[in-house]
Amino acid sequence: MIGKALEEVPLALGPSAKEYLACQDGGTGSRITFDGKTKEHRWIEITSFQFVYSMINTGMALCVLPEEADRLNQGAGSLWVGIYLGIVGATQLVNPLAGRLSDRHCGQLGRRRPFILGGTFVALVCFVLLRISSQMLWPYCYMAALGTAMIGMNFAYAAQCGLPADIYSENGGSPRDDEDRDTVGIVSSLVAVHSFLGSLAAITVIIATNTAPVYIQYTFFMIMLVACCAVVCNSANEENTENSSRHRPMTFSDVLSTFMIDLNKDRDFFWVLVGRLFYYMSTCPTVFLMYYIRDMVGINSEADIRVKLATLMIVAQLMGAAVSVPAGRTSNNLGRKPVICTACLVMSFTYLLYIWAPTLPQDERWQTVLVAGVAYGLGSGMYLSVDYALALDCLPAGKSTAEAFGLWGVAGFFGSTAGPVLGGIILALNLSDTTPAANAPNSDLHYSYRGYTSVMLGLGVFMNIFVILATYLIRGTR
Repeated sequence: MIGKALEEVPLALGPSAKEYLACQDGGTGSRITFDGKTKEHRWIEITSFQFVYSMINTGMALCVLPEEADRLNQGAGSLWVGIYLGIVGATQLVNPLAGRLSDRHCGQLGRRRPFILGGTFVALVCFVLLRISSQMLWPYCYMAALGTAMIGMNFAYAAQCGLPADIYSENGGSPRDDEDRDTVGIVSSLVAVHSFLGSLAAITVIIATNTAPVYIQYTFFMIMLVACCAVVCNSANEENTENSSRHRPMTFSDVLSTFMIDLNKDRDFFWVLVGRLFYYMSTCPTVFLMYYIRDMVGINSEADIRVKLATLMIVAQLMGAAVSVPAGRTSNNLGRKPVICTACLVMSFTYLLYIWAPTLPQDERWQTVLVAGVAYGLGSGMYLSVDYALALDCLPAGKSTAEAFGLWGVAGFFGSTAGPVLGGIILALNLSDTTPAANAPNSDLHYSYRGYTSVMLGLGVFMNIFVILATYLIRGTR
């Protein structure tokens, strides 16, 4: 199914696809040329940084940060997970600035590649420090390295987000005709496929290292980061714009304006950001699945918990990858909003299953949780397949492409930060009255059914309802 869709990408590009773009905000032209490869390969490569970005975020959120929170800090594991994710989320504030800097940058390597290469280098150095800090049990050094690594990652990611729009649209920005809008649906679905495959890669690493120290995973992250950076930079064949006479430096007012939205002109994009914030808040219960499997499913062995968690996420990611391209194509015909609303309803059903599962007999709980994993993959696959496309349809007129996507990234990660912080507080206020088994990991940190129900209902179901409401208020696209 995915292969068939990719075969049709060259037809979607057609003669109206633009290969020339102007350096925005005062730069001169920066040409991105095809190098003889088939166009479908080009789109796959251009969006491939999403693979490693998703791999690192999934691996950190599901396994690395929860385990490091318990290893490096004695007690209150759920609170420290929230703190770590809060640090990660705060680094998203660099995205709009990084996007604008890349939009107006002119140099030998073009606009985007210097930021992708520089951000990747910073992240690599910091992953080395993360591994050392984990081995030596240096909690403060770990937090500093974590924040700096994510800043580097986000500089690279913000620049990479502008590449697809650079290729299909003459000056970046929203698609100009129906043919380009159809192309956006395909590209958005490819971004989703990379996201799910990256998550699968992270889960594969979790399974492969289930009996090894958690810091081993940083090595895999570094290898894949180098590989994906090389693929993107090689594919983004930008021309030298070093001699641009119109390039101008950033001013303080320019920096402030990167974080502003004109509600009179760009209200649709504002509601896109609001909906994205609520959606990512709704995904926060997945951060606590390691604890949920232990406390609500009744698995005591740490190795078994890792395997169960990996199995659950593999089911979800495979379902998401399978549905992404069909959902993206459906959004071209029916519109983006119906797909998003359907996705949110399916996600709400997922969290209701998580609430129901602990009330079942012990031998039925895990099967119900697996069904919830299938529903989660279906819902998240549908949403992510149109997430990028909806943003492109509603890009603000007063902002350059990567700058706008910087705000888009901030909205998502504010949600993915605020959700876990609130979830961690809720769980910390609902410690279990039941004494855990003696051989259970983190035996002093078990949480009650009431706590998990509050997280699933308040931060899962209700947040998806808010996404539907925000999406309904978008008027500029279907």
